[in-house]
Amino acid sequence: MRAQQLLTSDFPILIPIDTVSKAIKLMDEYKVAHLPLVVEDKFQGLINEDDLLEFESDAVIAEVPTHPLSVDPNLHVYEVVAQMSRAEVDILPVVIQGKYMGCIDRGAVLNFFAHDAGWGLEGSTVILEIPIANYSLSEISRIVEENGTRITSFNMIHLESGDLVVTIKVNTTKIATILTSFERFDYKVLTFFNSPEVEDDLRNKFDAFMRYLES
Repeated sequence: MRAQQLLTSDFPILIPIDTVSKAIKLMDEYKVAHLPLVVEDKFQGLINEDDLLEFESDAVIAEVPTHPLSVDPNLHVYEVVAQMSRAEVDILPVVIQGKYMGCIDRGAVLNFFAHDAGWGLEGSTVILEIPIANYSLSEISRIVEENGTRITSFNMIHLESGDLVVTIKVNTTKIATILTSFERFDYKVLTFFNSPEVEDDLRNKFDAFMRYLES
């Protein structure tokens, strides 16, 4: 998916003669800390709320510093997310040859991951910790598929220790055999989510243990 498929024109733009107070009011109304400065459809830069607070309320936006942060409409959505994260912004202008097309907000990104990237599909989430030297996506996929299911989404984070935290979403909530298989192949399962089958089993074992203590 490309940036142009996530952009929206729902957010207001600022122009140089707008006042600081107006900009802050708009940011508060739309629950964002950034808005684009646009002159005759040409993107001038991103206005940051923190910068606005350094000026008097009746100062005009032309006096406020801008940040030349934007993305091309053909940029892949994963790169859009990376840029939003690095820049710590809640909206990202989409610009082509200097022309402002609209912007991408965090809500659009969340919707993408929930609906298009597979994280919102029904199923369970399993989180593994793996030494980087032992990491093999093909082996993880094989273990999952040998248990009659498949991976619908995948994410990986590098830890300072050198290990990897690998998060997978599978298309079933019955993951007891998958967890057993991971443990059999010496994978460390950190946690899992949305698996009533396993949760009920753990709850039964806990209840049995408590009854033992009370006897």
